Amino acid sequence: TPLAPSALRCLLDKMMSSTNMRGLSKFISDIRACPNKEAERARVDKELAKIRGKFKSDRKLGGYDKKKYVWKMLYIFMLGYEVDFGHMEAMALISSQKYAEKQVGYIVVSVMLNESHEFLRLAINCVRNDLISRNEAAQALALTCIANVGGKEFAEALAGEVQNVLMKTTLRPVVRKKAALCLLRLFRKNPDAVQSDAWGRDQISQLLHERNIGVLTAIMSLLLALAAADPVGYSSCTGQCVEILDRLVKNQDIPAEYTYYHIPSPWLQIKIMRLMQHFPVPGDSMRRQLLGILQRVLLSTEVVKNVYRNNAMHAVLFEIINLVMYLDSEQELVTQCVTLLGKFIGVREPNIRYLGLENMGRLALMPEMLHVVQAHQEKIFTSLNDPDISIRRRGMDLLFMMCDASNAVVIQAEMLKYLPTASISIREELVLKMAVLAERHASDHIWYVDVMLELIQKGTEFVSDEIWYRVVQMVTNEEAL
Repeated sequence: TPLAPSALRCLLDKMMSSTNMRGLSKFISDIRACPNKEAERARVDKELAKIRGKFKSDRKLGGYDKKKYVWKMLYIFMLGYEVDFGHMEAMALISSQKYAEKQVGYIVVSVMLNESHEFLRLAINCVRNDLISRNEAAQALALTCIANVGGKEFAEALAGEVQNVLMKTTLRPVVRKKAALCLLRLFRKNPDAVQSDAWGRDQISQLLHERNIGVLTAIMSLLLALAAADPVGYSSCTGQCVEILDRLVKNQDIPAEYTYYHIPSPWLQIKIMRLMQHFPVPGDSMRRQLLGILQRVLLSTEVVKNVYRNNAMHAVLFEIINLVMYLDSEQELVTQCVTLLGKFIGVREPNIRYLGLENMGRLALMPEMLHVVQAHQEKIFTSLNDPDISIRRRGMDLLFMMCDASNAVVIQAEMLKYLPTASISIREELVLKMAVLAERHASDHIWYVDVMLELIQKGTEFVSDEIWYRVVQMVTNEEAL
């Protein structure tokens, strides 16, 4: 994800300050000392004129001077001023054999040029040379530049080389991670540039044997995008994904640096579960294996005092619920999900309560699970009095979805009690939902009229004319009333 302009400027500012270039440090100090915008503009114009003169001079600039002037040019650009020269000097730095000069060139190209800039064509050969070189530092710089700039032209020209870098198992993990994420960026910009057919059959399958968790996580991000575009074509990866998930859940060969509060790489677990929702539902044998893995995670999920561990466990749990619903799993596993969600809607953390209510609402849409959700009715009632209005709204929606003939009287009574104190922003919606439920689940006409009259009394100006007319029509047409 690209950095925000302020964060990027701060980062570049620190990098420039650490270059030990006296002229650059002096220029930055002068800019910071300017008392107003006019003074800053005058200082910038003076420096731009000096840099332009140096670049046009017949005297050949050394690498040190090129770096210094290009850094100044980039700093001016980050201040918001237009810089329409110096691009060729940045390209020349990319071609340098020295890492310090090459790094500056790549940073300037990544920041100052967009994907439609004409000078990017001149950079393609330089970037390709770094990709196919044996210098891993240069490869990393090239991959970062490609991912930041993106663009259809970069994708068409360099996607093949990026794929080759990703497939080289002899490279350091950091380079291969960059290659996977770079390829993901190119695929999003121009899907046709990535050889998706070959990757679906052979290369992606080979990559999923990767043992480094960091590289595997990056590969899984790429596979998520590829599978979203062609689920059937990549469904052959289902078995390997299930095996990886099984290894993660069992914590087999997971390095400590990828274990987050005793949870083995929760990010990778979530990506795999999300990926499985793109593939067709697997056969019975693999489906049983997958459900067994999910059940193992469910049984080990609990609410603990550590907030960070809670967040990780809950993130995994909510993705399990999505996957269970996609697989149309048997009732036992879904019941366990609802039971856990029932615990979550009672915890102190508001985000967890909100997500618990939201996911329970999705499960309430499954007819066979409605009675299981209804068992947590009392806890859901308490959400109507939550300080957070988003939780109150989610609780109201859930009560509406879980209401049937068996609990309509209780839910209506609770909502009528809540109505006078409900937030004005949701009161009209609440009145409408109560009117719908009263008519949908009326046990007899007298009960319906009693509820509606109380609703009209407490709802006041939030009761629409249609609700009035419906009550009048009911009383008029029923002789018993």
